[in-house]
Amino acid sequence: MKKIFIISILIFLFSDHLLAQDSTFIKINKWLTDKNFAIRQTFDGSKNENKPASISFQENHKTTNDFFNADIAIKLSQLELLKNKGSILLFYPKVEWHKSNDSTDLKNKLDGGLNFEFIPFGLKAPNIANGLPNGKFVIAPYFIGNSSFKRNFINNVYETKLSLQVSLSSNYRFLPGSSIRDKNENFRARYYPYFGIEYNYLPDLVTKGQTEDFSTFFIRFFTEIWVIPQTLQVNIDGTYREIINNSTSLRTSLPILASSVYLYPGKQESLGIGYEYKHGYDNTGTFQLMQISSLKLSWKI
Repeated sequence: MKKIFIISILIFLFSDHLLAQDSTFIKINKWLTDKNFAIRQTFDGSKNENKPASISFQENHKTTNDFFNADIAIKLSQLELLKNKGSILLFYPKVEWHKSNDSTDLKNKLDGGLNFEFIPFGLKAPNIANGLPNGKFVIAPYFIGNSSFKRNFINNVYETKLSLQVSLSSNYRFLPGSSIRDKNENFRARYYPYFGIEYNYLPDLVTKGQTEDFSTFFIRFFTEIWVIPQTLQVNIDGTYREIINNSTSLRTSLPILASSVYLYPGKQESLGIGYEYKHGYDNTGTFQLMQISSLKLSWKI
């Protein structure tokens, strides 16, 4: 099954017709981008994080299980306010689907919610001539709010997750949130540090008939690096999460680290094949210790 999955992905990706600049696939991507749609793995941080959605074949190193997994999130346009005030305030609805047939952690969740992003101060841009309009701050706080209302089809219950986090944003090279480019103006890297709080309402998470209702604080770091522009991408996503005043049956400290690499044939930055290694306590499942390798068919817009 694993070999069939890999061969099928390679045949699909390296189809000249699929990746041609005038192909229907490329035209659909452009139309969605122009309408402010985005497709990602999830929207748990900045909308600028390039974590692609995926259908993957996964190996659980803690058990003998091999299984399929899907992580697909869609940003449905956006509403921008304060356009003429020097600040940035965005609202956007999102829909996410996360499914796994891992027998030790079955998952089938449909998630809807509204996110916002707020940069309260105007950001200065480098290389702007004197006298032209420019922001006041080289770096500024970046507030992000996430709401998720989930239907858990496995346990037939509804779940809630709310979070508020702060990061930093800048237009200056090497500072958080900036687009780091090489001398040819190719995008090469971006990173975000996050500090946040989170609320979870999770019925039947561990024990049938019992609801885990708790809050956490977390520290997270995300970075993406393009080793080869438009072709080879490396993502690193690490989170340390701790339950506040823990009265649940979960452990208090919940760290997790995911590292992934993606190859996009034809320099189209959208459809690719990837590999990910993840180790830690996954907040998208039952918060139990996991150690998983994944081969991914990925798509992002």
